[in-house]
Amino acid sequence: MGFQQGLSGLSAASKQLDVIGNNIANGSTIGFKGSRVEFGDIYARTLASASTQAGTNTQAGVGVQVLAVSQQFQQGNITTTNNPLDMAISGNGFYRLTSENTGNGGIEAFSRNGEFKLDKEGYIVNNGYYLNGYRIVDGVKTGAEQPLQVSTINSGIAKATGAIGERGIDWSFNLDGGAKVIDPVAKPFDPLDATTYSYTSGAKFYDNYGNVHTVSVYFARRDPLPGPPEVNNWDLYHAVDGALVGAPTPTPAQVTFDQNGKLTSTSTPITIAADTTAASAHPAFDIDISDTTQYSGNYSVTRQVAGGYPAGKFTGIGADSTGVIYANYNNGITEPIGQIMLYNFTNLHGLTPNGNNRWLYTSDAGARSMADPNSGGMGYIKPSALEESNVDTTAELVNMIVAQRYYQANAQTIKTQDAVMQTLLNLR
Repeated sequence: MGFQQGLSGLSAASKQLDVIGNNIANGSTIGFKGSRVEFGDIYARTLASASTQAGTNTQAGVGVQVLAVSQQFQQGNITTTNNPLDMAISGNGFYRLTSENTGNGGIEAFSRNGEFKLDKEGYIVNNGYYLNGYRIVDGVKTGAEQPLQVSTINSGIAKATGAIGERGIDWSFNLDGGAKVIDPVAKPFDPLDATTYSYTSGAKFYDNYGNVHTVSVYFARRDPLPGPPEVNNWDLYHAVDGALVGAPTPTPAQVTFDQNGKLTSTSTPITIAADTTAASAHPAFDIDISDTTQYSGNYSVTRQVAGGYPAGKFTGIGADSTGVIYANYNNGITEPIGQIMLYNFTNLHGLTPNGNNRWLYTSDAGARSMADPNSGGMGYIKPSALEESNVDTTAELVNMIVAQRYYQANAQTIKTQDAVMQTLLNLR
């Protein structure tokens, strides 16, 4: 006669209540994964305890033991938020975090908690740990995986028209085929005299500092060039920030059209020369007017697209479903700065909980794989959203009632054993 069975049951029930209580306590913890207790029976077998009769067993168990507290990694509900730095994982995968921002230094951990913020240095952080990924430079993933940082958080952004990776100006027009011919001898071109040219238009471009400049073009209809067939002929002058290029005797580009109104040639490229002035430096770039036409009807600008962009201040970051992180600026520019990678493991139960919604990798987790979100078997990123705890509070409350009854029943076996013991002691 013994109390071990009841005592082991009390211990197991107490552990189960601890786990249920922890699940309920974390019902609102983002990215939390609930746990369950797994039990196993206990038998004490010796050579003498084996029955002499084949096929029978007269041995009573000696109680219960807790085999494991196993976390359940099923998906939690996803709820939307107003914070663009919140990122939920829908499907498989974990974020990789490090305790230090120096490459792979410090403690490596994994998490499903997508409550991210920017620290004062522009790093993307979660509870003091740094989110890892790859930097994106000029649209290409670069270098090794490292803590992601928004390097322009305090400096803003600007890019000159015609800089590396940027175009000059794509500029197209329709010139009225019925426009009056202007004699350049009788009316020499003068940008201040509208009677010496047919049409004018302006476009903005940007220097290295994001300053805005203006280039103006002037079209003057000239006599057709001799044929056959005759070729429609225009002179094109241009000015930068009001200063006529080539003044006082500018040489215009000659723009010609065939009898169908299609552009046939431009005598010289329309190039904005580089500026090396400290306050307004910019590279040289061309103006492309190759889609210009000469049809009947009013003069119009059919296309105007300039490369580069003006100075802008950092306003925040966001992400897309593939884990690409973007920096947003008040000049309308959205610049990709990095990409999150997701990790998965052969045995998720081999991960060790480390608190603060993080797990540490152990060899029991088996091989680990890495891929871009929404590829390679990984889930996708849902920006401005969070994955809630996967704890079902209603089910946990029912489990608590069952565990309580289990505890009470085991206490009752101890009480009964005690009553039997008292009966034996009272024998005379």
